[in-house]
Amino acid sequence: MTILIVGGSGFLGSELVRQAKAAGHTTVATYATKPCNSIPDAWRRLDLRDAESLDSVVADAQPRVVINASSGRADWAITAEGPVQLALVTAKRGTPLVHVSTDAVFSGAGTARYDESRLPDPVTPYGAAKAAAETGILAVHPKAVVARTSLIIGHGLSVHERLVHALAAGTTDGALY
Repeated sequence: MTILIVGGSGFLGSELVRQAKAAGHTTVATYATKPCNSIPDAWRRLDLRDAESLDSVVADAQPRVVINASSGRADWAITAEGPVQLALVTAKRGTPLVHVSTDAVFSGAGTARYDESRLPDPVTPYGAAKAAAETGILAVHPKAVVARTSLIIGHGLSVHERLVHALAAGTTDGALY
């Protein structure tokens, strides 16, 4: 089975490439500026803001599933609009899509209990962009899966992990995005 991992050069994407390869899957991974150290079967340059590029990459890869692990931080065009364009392309082709989102779509106010029925109430530009992406993706590709993650850490390579360590040591103000 071929898996297309959008954002394959990022922290999460490179781990998804590693695990998919270990499970015996063919992997095609995308990068925005340069490939990373992970070794998919193929790399493809992709700008999520370019609908033609999205269509071309998906057409070339012919994946059985697409996982969007990209992050454009608070860049609206990349984080909110790009994933919706990806959802349009995958829906048109009948390709399953898994979109990795974040718990930053929630403010943290009120209850500590969040489930899939809770409406997003983001307080950061990044959370707002991710919430908009979720809404748009599910509107155009109702069978897509949105997976909301929390802090992703591991191996000392994640910016999130370094931030948590810096906060614990009192060496940063906590500004991440």
